[in-house]
Amino acid sequence: MRAKTRALGQHFLADRHVLGRIIATSALAKNETACEAGTGNGVLTEELCKHAGRVISYEVDKRLYEGAQSLDFENLQLVNADLFKLEDVKFDAFVSNLPYSRSRDSMQWLATMQFRRAIVMVQREFADKISAMPGDENYRAISSICSYCFKIERLFSVGRDAFNPPPKVQSEVLRLMPVHTITLDTIKKVNGLFSQRNKKAARVASRMGVQVDFGDRRIDQLEPEEIMRMAA
Repeated sequence: MRAKTRALGQHFLADRHVLGRIIATSALAKNETACEAGTGNGVLTEELCKHAGRVISYEVDKRLYEGAQSLDFENLQLVNADLFKLEDVKFDAFVSNLPYSRSRDSMQWLATMQFRRAIVMVQREFADKISAMPGDENYRAISSICSYCFKIERLFSVGRDAFNPPPKVQSEVLRLMPVHTITLDTIKKVNGLFSQRNKKAARVASRMGVQVDFGDRRIDQLEPEEIMRMAA
């Protein structure tokens, strides 16, 4: 099981102080539904159940899902499925210690969802990437998507020793407040645009039938709103 969970990029949170900070930041209410991606060993799931009115926790690993059956909470619904492949999921708050390998999938999925807030733990390098500005070396399709769809707050750092097994990198807890939602089709188009990130935006736009004066700027120098207009 260890080999598979590492392959998924899953490191289980073991620091109760960090766990407490995540729950406090989530500010869950008894009339809210919390959604979690990656039940794992159930440490975060258990605390979510104590604070939210309802918790839906998704675990793609069959063995971890079966192990989580020992969690005894009437307000908990466990689902053995890949959450990021589902479209009709209703929740108020998304709270998750994300497997590093699924961070991009989670952000693209959240960009299509209606919710109140998300509290997520991600690899610091990924936090840097989604916070990157146009023209930055790290500015990618996911940067544009997240900047357009969310207000991103970088809350606090989490060290390697807070996890079991310890990852090789530092982590960071973020708060995402939804601003816009976009479609899966738009996400695909944005990713397609950034496959041409070093090309002149006006030339790419013209081939798409979009007549906009971007001057001499490249795709990776456009503001998120400009990217979304091209991808609409």
